[in-house]
Amino acid sequence: MRTTTSSLIALLGAVALFGCSSSEAGPGEPGGVVLEPPAQGTGVQYRMTSTIAPAQEIERCQLFVAPPEGLNVNKEEVRFSGGSHHVLLYATPYTEMPTETRRGQKLDPTQVHDCNDGPQADWDVTGVVAGSQSADGASFLGALPDGVALKVPPGTVLLMNTHYLNSSAEPLETDARINLYTIADDEVETEAGMLFHYNPFISVPAHGESSARMRCTTENDISIVRIQSHMHRRGVGYVAHKVGADGKMTELYAHDRWEDVPSQEFAPHLELKAGEALDYRCDFKNAEARDVAQGLTTRDEMCMLIGPYFPRSEAYENCANEQDDLAGTWFGSGKSTCAEALSCMNETPADAGDAAFYGCIVNSCESVGPQLSEVITCQISGAYGACDEACGPDAEACNDCILRECAAEIEACEVATCD
Repeated sequence: MRTTTSSLIALLGAVALFGCSSSEAGPGEPGGVVLEPPAQGTGVQYRMTSTIAPAQEIERCQLFVAPPEGLNVNKEEVRFSGGSHHVLLYATPYTEMPTETRRGQKLDPTQVHDCNDGPQADWDVTGVVAGSQSADGASFLGALPDGVALKVPPGTVLLMNTHYLNSSAEPLETDARINLYTIADDEVETEAGMLFHYNPFISVPAHGESSARMRCTTENDISIVRIQSHMHRRGVGYVAHKVGADGKMTELYAHDRWEDVPSQEFAPHLELKAGEALDYRCDFKNAEARDVAQGLTTRDEMCMLIGPYFPRSEAYENCANEQDDLAGTWFGSGKSTCAEALSCMNETPADAGDAAFYGCIVNSCESVGPQLSEVITCQISGAYGACDEACGPDAEACNDCILRECAAEIEACEVATCD
């Protein structure tokens, strides 16, 4: 048996990673990447090259330092040689180049190095600056309006990440380049941000199908430039909607691709007012003889919505509220009531695996999504901070506090039905 409280608090660490792992794409042709660096004074290029051995699948990382004057990024271009599903450039909290990974390995991070458990296993990250999951050049940031820029503070350590699979019998020479085009400080009128909404509740049964759906409501008016999805190879469908303050859903973006993913451009920009939401769903089909859950590797699955917007609302970037509490609403596609979902979460043995635990949420019915999500959020946040002191090494004291402080949310869940 596992307690709901302990499981959800443990999940918070996984959600904070908000990593993006690659697909199992084919090798493509080496070389052919033509992207010259920006002209002097107009930006900077970050580039990674490495050799992938035959039949090797590997994630690699390299760290760079942003210029001492910082970067006001108004446009981005990405090119990478075939065999990869993505190239990403993360911001980190480091103000000087680290020399030791989170796991205690000493290395020179300015050189290309393996990070095969995902970059977040070795380095702290705070957000995404740029990247692409399409070798034809469709990127996350793209071009922003005049006077709008994504800001990278002076001297920020940046982490570039690639994930390649070489399915050929010959070595694969890879080349990935990211150009960041900048504007001067006095030209910046509005700071932009990058949406990186990550659904932590995915469970796809062996030889089965399921969906993962998440809604994020903004507390501020924002303008969205474009959006893209991200799934792994079991993804067979994706749809995103805008949800008005009256609950009306308007479809924004739909496709059935997990690689060479299209982006949805908004012209004019998509206006999302305070109290409105983005709602997105990933559909999965699992051909394997094992259950699959959310996670950072290709053995796992992901369901994400990514895209640039302005003005920046740091909390909303990660589907959080202004208090930095996880603030998503998760909708299941099954038949369990809210009370049944909570019982399932409490009764699932710890050794049953993440897919079994997350399945309790995925298998709940759509209509109890708000009530179940309120309980989950209350528990993950330690009753919005009220149980921080109690939730130390004493699991029983933590659970007692959560049950007491989240009583109203639990009661609302217990009476919610699937009608």
